[in-house]
Amino acid sequence: MIASEFVLGLLLRLFLQAHVSADVGFRFASYIDDYMVLQREPAGAVIWGYGAPRATVTVTLCRDQEPIMKKVTSVKADSNTWTVVLDPMKPGGPYEVMAQQTLGRINFTLRVHDVLFGDVWLCSGQSNMKMTVSQVFNATGELSNTAAYQSVRILSVSSTQAQQELEDLAKVDLRWSKPTSKNLGHGNFTYMSAVCWLFGRFLYDTLRYPVGLLSSSWNGTPIEAWSSRRPLEACGVPRSGSMPSDHKIGPSAHSVLWNAMIHPLHNMTLKGVIWYQGESNVNFNRDLYNCTFPLLIDDWRQTFHDGSQGQTERLFPFGFVQLSSYLFGEALNDGLPQIRWHQTADFGYVPNQRMPNTFMAASVDLCDRNSPFGSIHPRDKQTVAYRLHLGARALAYGEKLIFQGPLPQKIELLADRGLLNLTYSQPIKVQRRDDKIFEVSCCSDHQCKWLPAPMGTFSTQTLALNITSCHDTPAALRYAWTPWPCEYKQCPLYHPTSTLPAPPFIVLITNPSPGSHSRTAK
Repeated sequence: MIASEFVLGLLLRLFLQAHVSADVGFRFASYIDDYMVLQREPAGAVIWGYGAPRATVTVTLCRDQEPIMKKVTSVKADSNTWTVVLDPMKPGGPYEVMAQQTLGRINFTLRVHDVLFGDVWLCSGQSNMKMTVSQVFNATGELSNTAAYQSVRILSVSSTQAQQELEDLAKVDLRWSKPTSKNLGHGNFTYMSAVCWLFGRFLYDTLRYPVGLLSSSWNGTPIEAWSSRRPLEACGVPRSGSMPSDHKIGPSAHSVLWNAMIHPLHNMTLKGVIWYQGESNVNFNRDLYNCTFPLLIDDWRQTFHDGSQGQTERLFPFGFVQLSSYLFGEALNDGLPQIRWHQTADFGYVPNQRMPNTFMAASVDLCDRNSPFGSIHPRDKQTVAYRLHLGARALAYGEKLIFQGPLPQKIELLADRGLLNLTYSQPIKVQRRDDKIFEVSCCSDHQCKWLPAPMGTFSTQTLALNITSCHDTPAALRYAWTPWPCEYKQCPLYHPTSTLPAPPFIVLITNPSPGSHSRTAK
């Protein structure tokens, strides 16, 4: 009797040990959770996680407790990971995703419920992307406007950094959730991004199907922290040198936020990305931004395409905010206009040859002198998000609409009359005449200086500038090339129906089309 009890006890312990070892680490990736949104057709959503080496994993998609799709894979022995790609799904839901691991006779099951299919957008950048809905204009009204948007789901990644690329997120501040006044207004610069949320809300108003939003941002961070080593090496970004102490808030070391906050998401199938960053590079590797930003976009695209087994488009839509105005020391007066220009790879507009399938929300006219968070943090994030969503509708969804303000396509010098005639590519609305916002570079004996070119007569698509103050050779023209070119929504030039401002530009008069190059007198 004693011997038989001993044997039975031993067998029970062995069974329990096998049971526990098979269960160790069997889980979904950190961002696969209840209430999530998976990317809709034509792409297939990627589901992945961790498990016991060589175990079989069966992923089942259910609707109303009825299985509608099954995918079977095995756990890789070298990484303890498993991955399946679901068949493309139409937008809608809710669904349940079930994963079952089988090792011998032992099974374990995981479930996530209330899963929707729609479009998934990643939102990243620094503090202007980090600002929450509680910090924007009309915060109370915005926080109460969630009932109609329960199919817009949100997730916020924790602020973490790493020296090596992580395969999964170390921590999530806000797990996939339906929007509430509490998780949208959790506090200043915490939880969900206002720009991200408002962008998704505008999209939902148009699309009328689910939208998933992931916010992954950190205050006061330069582009170098968000880049992998590949674009940084390609652009020759030096490892030595530190950010000025008055600008440094978050991490600035190479790739530390890419490693911890972006790379762990690269297996996910995405629709696109929006980006709001650049302030921390106004006085830090500014002259390299016209290289680092386009290459960051290309590197993110390649990484997400590869990580999702080709499900995320290789040239997925990438939108960004051209920086607004803010007040700082005189020494940096030219830095902010230059970083705005470099955000477009020195073309003045997007998409362009170096930045295909990108869209831009100009915010040069959305200044906020009295922001309690400092003028660098303007509170009108609704207009920013609205302008971003116009670009997304045009580039990501193929709508025929205006998503960028007017730029001149032809500049004619009438030297004998002291005029520059600008012909725009689209209709213009002259909201007010301004004597200083246009400047002409006058050169004599290799010495150049910028002089005001007051606005004169105009028509539907033309504008004349008075350059009689230039008694020498006019070599270049620039527009809105100051840190603070106009007051709130009071810039001189807009598109007449879309209320989109004319973006800043600088151009050689001898080669007069914005974006031809910025080889002009400083």
